[in-house]
Amino acid sequence: MGLLSSTNVLYARIAVLLTIAFFCLKDVNSILENSYFIVLTEAMDLPALVLSPMSAQLGLFSVLFSFAAIHDLIPLLENNKMFFQSIVPFRLMVFFILTATSYLNISNLYLHNNAVFIYSFVEVWLNFLIFSALREERNEDFKRNHQFMSDAYEEEEEEIEMEQDIMLTTAEEIEQIALEEEEQEEEEEEEEEEEEEDNQE
Repeated sequence: MGLLSSTNVLYARIAVLLTIAFFCLKDVNSILENSYFIVLTEAMDLPALVLSPMSAQLGLFSVLFSFAAIHDLIPLLENNKMFFQSIVPFRLMVFFILTATSYLNISNLYLHNNAVFIYSFVEVWLNFLIFSALREERNEDFKRNHQFMSDAYEEEEEEIEMEQDIMLTTAEEIEQIALEEEEQEEEEEEEEEEEEEDNQE
């Protein structure tokens, strides 16, 4: 598993969201005009989104991205794997649909632009890594628990065998005691018979 554990990828996603939230307040064009961003935009033949650094909507975007990061941070600090096992597949499906819609729906420029497509694509990639890591960790936990149950079952079998051995030993001792008592009774009877014979003589 190594570096691609679910915890590490979740922290990476939180860092990405907080970075976007920060640059929405500082200078959003530092993201939109990034060379890698522009190369991917041209490669996918997408219209480039242009935003004014003084746009009032950027404050709202920053708050939304921050809350999205906190939404993952709290369960992550609590080590709540069940939360991520339920939310990550749904989130992966939603962003996959959004990515496909952003690329294919040419008429809707609200979705068909480089910002929506690239963000959704990054979310698909990160959530897929999280989903794969969670599934692998769940399989490892199942194997570990199954191995523990097998060991416990073997220990129970050993204890049962030991108890049976003890019971057998006890039964043998009882038989020996019974045989000794029978032998003693026979000896006593023989002695009594000998005494009777002596008396008769």
